[in-house]
Amino acid sequence: MRRARIAGSLAATALLLSACTAEDHTPPYVKDGTADLDLSVTGQPVPKTLALVEKALVRIQQHDADGLAKLSYDDKYAKETADAWVKKWGDAARKPMVANFLVSPKKYVDVTIRFKGVKGSLALTLQEDTDDWSYGIVTRKGFYDD
Repeated sequence: MRRARIAGSLAATALLLSACTAEDHTPPYVKDGTADLDLSVTGQPVPKTLALVEKALVRIQQHDADGLAKLSYDDKYAKETADAWVKKWGDAARKPMVANFLVSPKKYVDVTIRFKGVKGSLALTLQEDTDDWSYGIVTRKGFYDD
């Protein structure tokens, strides 16, 4: 009887400890909203460039100009550009989209986003940061759309 109580106490303690250290296994694409994008892709994206474009499109959909500006490569004109993109493309980003990736021979990736039923396209240039091998969106004054 005493052994059963000790074994039960140990099992309960182990269960409590495992519950306290349980990790959240929710996939990142569910957490950041990219799982809900109606996005087709052409060209040759790499995982980092595709992830950046997906994050940008989610922020445009959500009219989150501040979050979009944080994806900028160097922050120069980031807020101004993000505000313009959200205003122009926010509603269109709720429709099916096609992202065409064109990789430059250097460290740039050009992406053209087309929205179903919407005239024009959103042109993004992604620049690689060789310090940490990540990408950011290039923003510059007057560089809002095609």
